[in-house]
Amino acid sequence: MDNQSAVITEVDVTIEGGWVLTVDADRRVFRDGFVAIDGSKIVAVGRHRELAQRYRGRRVIDGTNKVTMPGMSNGHRHLLCCAKGAMPEGGTTLEALRRFIYPSFAQLTEEDMHAYALHATAEMIRFGTTSFEEPGCNHLPAVLDAITTSGMRCRTGPWTWDQAGSAGDNGLPHWLSFTAQECLQRLEQGLETVRAFGNPRIRDAVTIEGVGTCSDELTAGAAKLAQEAQSLMVLHKATSEREVEIELEQFGHRPVEHMLKIGALNDRVFMNHVTCINDDEVQMIADTGVRISQNPSTALKLAKGTTRTGKWPELLAADVPVMLGTDAENCSNHQDITRAMYLAALLPRDARADPNAVTAEQAIEMATINGSRALGWDDIVGGLQVGKEADITVFDATDFDWRPLHNPVANLVYGATGHSVHTVLIGGDVVLDNKTLTWADPDELREQVEAIDRRVLSEIGIDPKPQWPVY
Repeated sequence: MDNQSAVITEVDVTIEGGWVLTVDADRRVFRDGFVAIDGSKIVAVGRHRELAQRYRGRRVIDGTNKVTMPGMSNGHRHLLCCAKGAMPEGGTTLEALRRFIYPSFAQLTEEDMHAYALHATAEMIRFGTTSFEEPGCNHLPAVLDAITTSGMRCRTGPWTWDQAGSAGDNGLPHWLSFTAQECLQRLEQGLETVRAFGNPRIRDAVTIEGVGTCSDELTAGAAKLAQEAQSLMVLHKATSEREVEIELEQFGHRPVEHMLKIGALNDRVFMNHVTCINDDEVQMIADTGVRISQNPSTALKLAKGTTRTGKWPELLAADVPVMLGTDAENCSNHQDITRAMYLAALLPRDARADPNAVTAEQAIEMATINGSRALGWDDIVGGLQVGKEADITVFDATDFDWRPLHNPVANLVYGATGHSVHTVLIGGDVVLDNKTLTWADPDELREQVEAIDRRVLSEIGIDPKPQWPVY
């Protein structure tokens, strides 16, 4: 070896050994891998035996018996939250929203929102998530401050609806109710607020509620605003068969078809859920460049019909950017994208009686590179490759859910959960170290959130006792 090749470059962090799933353009996997990070960026990815001779980390993360992969993205995570496990059982999407979720949201103060956002980001990081889409929150400055504390990447904007959509206003709280034009002004102000905040890890979104709560004027105006501002227009759409029935009755069109008719589909539109569409709507989505978050655990808990009316294999085949989300506390009751991967891979197989309907590799892509495409982050994150930001999740692969370990792709999708996440980096910053948050006390966060929950439940008249007798 000549002197030039023997020169060792000192970098901030190296991850040395173990499996490395790059999810790069070539989908390379290294059995004994090495990742070098300097500042916020990845400077080398490859075989340990080669790169260990070229880079020395000021901090070395031992990757032995671990699986390293890109940080995961959550495509649908409300920071307006409500008491986990307290929602009355048996409600469908529209019933749950109007009976429990919206009333809970309406009670939250600025201080509540800050505490909830800290807790939610802490939970996501603990389970290996590094970026997320937040579909509209109140008290936006407090939320931006909390997200900044966590170090996460996020797209968000203000909660917005005019309560003049297809499902009517019956059961909606008198909360943040504006005219369509006032809503569009609120959305413009939201863009300005996020941009003025100046955190490069937080990008803006044009966030409207959807689910039958927004007029055509607001929906079309928001889509136009997102395109003009080069942002994302985020809404809940085609969330259930009931929503489809309502729009067919009122408009003679299915939800996605109706958005096309009113000029509200473009490549800056990001739709959540989309569990009830047909083949024509798949083509509309693909043709217009729409991005989607599917949220499989929410679809199951609220009986959205994803195994009957979902078109996930077709959307993936059409190269639609489909990512995974977990939604709010009482929709999934967890924020674990690894569990979402499991459901996203397996539910379509059973629905179609086709073991190849969605592959394990596609499930990982939805959690990583597809997520960065959908959120518009793929210029800087999404795969482990030189020049990308060092958003990285490292799993501890020593326990039963990972062992025996022959194929880390299979073990990750079919066997693991986020509880085996060991270390998380965002932009090169270690935000979870050996399963411990580096920036917050989770016990303190939980106490704050549970106190808020108890107050809100009292204010909306919900007693969250089990149906079984409690003594």
